[in-house]
Amino acid sequence: MLPLVLCCVAMVTRAEEAPAPWRDVLDAPTPQGLETLERRVLGPGCEPLLLGDARRRFVEAQLLCDAHLTFILVQATLDGSPLPDTPRRVKALLADALGRARTPFLRDGTTRVEGQVLPVSILYRGQLLLMLAGMSRAGLADARDTALFDALAAQLAESLSRQLLLPTFGRTIWPCDSAPAAAGLLLHGRLRDNDTSRDLGEKLAARLVELASLPTGFPTKVDARGRPLESTPRGTALAWTGAFLGLAAHPAAATFTRALVKTHCDRPAGDLLPLAACREWPRGVHGREDAASGPLHPGGYSVGASALAIAATHLSAEHTTWHRQLLNTAREMGIQPMLQKPDKHPLEATLFWWGLTTREWSSVQ
Repeated sequence: MLPLVLCCVAMVTRAEEAPAPWRDVLDAPTPQGLETLERRVLGPGCEPLLLGDARRRFVEAQLLCDAHLTFILVQATLDGSPLPDTPRRVKALLADALGRARTPFLRDGTTRVEGQVLPVSILYRGQLLLMLAGMSRAGLADARDTALFDALAAQLAESLSRQLLLPTFGRTIWPCDSAPAAAGLLLHGRLRDNDTSRDLGEKLAARLVELASLPTGFPTKVDARGRPLESTPRGTALAWTGAFLGLAAHPAAATFTRALVKTHCDRPAGDLLPLAACREWPRGVHGREDAASGPLHPGGYSVGASALAIAATHLSAEHTTWHRQLLNTAREMGIQPMLQKPDKHPLEATLFWWGLTTREWSSVQ
């Protein structure tokens, strides 16, 4: 469950407290590393497993690899250091997202947009919309990409005007899966000066905040009316939602990232070591691990929640120390061997590098 929130990296390195541009960070992606990763993503693809473990299925892996590698390439362009042949590379990733990455979502219905047959899944459409938003923001979109961007935003806005919380698979609604769609609509509204997209993006973000304000916290699963079916808030869901609303520079991002840090994250070594980790379940709740959480370590610390928290805290000006300390934990727990061979763990490398490099798109000059 919670298909989107699976950034399965193994988490904790040296205590480096001074911030630096991401290109100079110890485990930042190099052009060679990204090229190796791209060959794997567009070639054999991202296997639908976490850490290569057949017991941990993650069927959405290809979509997330396509989307988040696009986000990394977009960010490099916005930072003034585009990789060689970036327009071709992002178009190849978009084509892959429009092709084989659709497969896990097709069984639940399709819709046609600008001649493309797309799944109706809110997760799929939200990730695709964000890919197109990034391409537009970085000046990498051609007329055909722009037409798809506009048509998908219009169709998604129309769907949300009828039902504000939409399913990921079948009738199953995980509210956090709506965060990429909200971010994509907000960005479309700004980039294309579109009031309809802006309004629906705001309404969707407000609905997520409303759910987070429930006495039990941000629910994991709801019905079509937003009534909680699984009420206990999870670290992966909070981090994922905070990260994507943060990408669109929406103030609601703070609601989720603050809740994550307050109720799910700790410094296990106290002041002795600059390390941080996040739980999948709130303090005092002893839940099981699943495909959303990834492996749980002693104390309930979650690989998924800690990894996604890297992105959420990176996009939060008030949580920079947490971001650096989460990175320290990832290094100490063994992320670097994965990054040295990103073709061996493409999903893990892609999501980690996204968390390391991501910035608000609307504020990048």
